[in-house]
Amino acid sequence: MSKKRGCKFNDDLRSEFPFIKKTKSDYMVKCEKCNGEFSISHGGKNDISKHLETQKHKRYLNTAASSSKIQEYFQKTTYGGQKKKLALAEGLMSFHAINHNHSFRSMDCTSQVVRKLFNKKFACARTKSEAIVCNVLSPYAFSELNKNLEKINFISIYSDASNHKDIKLFPTIIRFFDSETGIKIRILDVVSLPGETSEIIFSSIINSLEKNNLKHKMIAYCVDNTNTNFRGKARRGTNNIFYKLNKNLNQNIIGVGCAAHIIHNALQTAADLLPVDVENIVIKIYSYFYIYTEHVEMLKEFCETAEVEYHKILEYSKMRWLALLPAVERILKIYDPLKSYFLSQDKCPRILEEFFEKESSKIWLEFVHNQAALFQNAIKLIEGDKISVIEVANEVNNLKFQCQERLENNFLPLTIRNSISQLEEQGAINCADIMNHVKKFYSNCIDYLEEWTVHYNDIEHFHWVTLKQELNWNDVQKSFDHITQNFTYSNISENDLFNEVSLLKKYIDKEKVKSWASAKITIENKWLEIFHHFETNHVPYNNALKIVEYALSLPGTNAATERVFSTVNKVWTSEKSQLSVETLKAILCVKYNLTNSCEEFHDLLNNDSNLLKKIHSNEKYAKE
Repeated sequence: MSKKRGCKFNDDLRSEFPFIKKTKSDYMVKCEKCNGEFSISHGGKNDISKHLETQKHKRYLNTAASSSKIQEYFQKTTYGGQKKKLALAEGLMSFHAINHNHSFRSMDCTSQVVRKLFNKKFACARTKSEAIVCNVLSPYAFSELNKNLEKINFISIYSDASNHKDIKLFPTIIRFFDSETGIKIRILDVVSLPGETSEIIFSSIINSLEKNNLKHKMIAYCVDNTNTNFRGKARRGTNNIFYKLNKNLNQNIIGVGCAAHIIHNALQTAADLLPVDVENIVIKIYSYFYIYTEHVEMLKEFCETAEVEYHKILEYSKMRWLALLPAVERILKIYDPLKSYFLSQDKCPRILEEFFEKESSKIWLEFVHNQAALFQNAIKLIEGDKISVIEVANEVNNLKFQCQERLENNFLPLTIRNSISQLEEQGAINCADIMNHVKKFYSNCIDYLEEWTVHYNDIEHFHWVTLKQELNWNDVQKSFDHITQNFTYSNISENDLFNEVSLLKKYIDKEKVKSWASAKITIENKWLEIFHHFETNHVPYNNALKIVEYALSLPGTNAATERVFSTVNKVWTSEKSQLSVETLKAILCVKYNLTNSCEEFHDLLNNDSNLLKKIHSNEKYAKE
């Protein structure tokens, strides 16, 4: 018996079944609708008919029938003008969602609204928007960051840990100065760690630095003043992150404790020495009213009787350094009605009863309020993201000077002096005793600030960078000496630096310094102006730039980390609890590393065809 010849895919079959395509041989075909491959060697057309009856092909038909257009489910791989516009819209809306802290779930509704109003082909619900953010925009943001870091000479690291339920979240944040765009604060990494020991955190930081080839560029470590980070104010011992980093990097990095915490703690520690525990009193008064409507209504009646406008008592937490001043101020506004209210209660809390019975209590409230204003002003001046440790050191020194002046002059505001005089005449208080406590308060503030800001000695040679006066080569030379002695990779030519400083002097004359001061130009913008002028006119400045980079890369506080955690709390809420750490990392990276407005990002996307193709491609759904 002769062997039967196999059936081949021919023009007749191709015409009848246009969605069936030949593959690697004439006997094998592929259905473009359901992506199924099969042989037609035995039955030819009959084999195709059998395929059309398979469950796989029917599932495709059912899916396609539920859509207005099959193409919405099975996107073509061709990339043209319409596809570009669609990719632009989807990429922009995904960025917009992240930029304004919207959830991916909200994109289900947003996508439908956009489709209804503008483009029927628009489809960017939660799955696609998350894929775009995680697998297109985030990698792009990291890529752009790495390109920027290649030309940067120095970086500083911020770090801290925050708990989200059972997850210990640990972001690694970097700060650097770019001669074209200024001071930048960017997310380098976000990881979940199994604990908060110095070894675990140190290993995580080193891993991030090594992955990005940044170990030799790290010059400072900015964190809270905890034992894990520094081992106390003396910074002794070996079981802390700062010591481990110095040893591993083999260079003397600068440890920057958070100055805002230091200033707050100085006030708090000094206030603890006063005869009245003001912080505890504020907390007790707030706790007495905050959920008890009946108590509040009774207090309102006392305010009405005393003809004093009622003000709601404010919450105070010892961890919130800007909360003490307004909380004390609010109590002082209704002090007399509060005093009458508590002393009229049969079951008044003992600590509050004793407080309001003492005639001197209001004096100490007013005193703490006055000092809190001084310290809060200092904190407000240093809490900006871009402030440098040089500026912070100046503000701390100014605060110490003001405390010293108050100590030497026995300073008390007029209202407090009048109250003391009246109460002393009545025999209720002893003025000498009051002044003794006041002096102890000022002395303790000064001592605390001195002890916890010793590390500012490391940057005393960089104050000239503020450009509050004309340049002096001796000052610049001291900065050069510090950098070259502590950082072997600095690669600064002293001869070229001297020549560049000579040229800088011609630009930074007395008139320029005065004009900057009158216009209140920031240090960052002063140097951006200088480097732009030198670049435009082809004047050399590379060695001077390295010293300025070093100085402006040094952070003043850990506020940048606190702001990242604030963003995490907005993004990772109980309603958005399904986020993974990797997805959160992608969101933070896009939000902090792509700092464009939505309008600016539209223009960026529109001019980047490669990025648009990635948004359009189905490859974005492939997790790395």
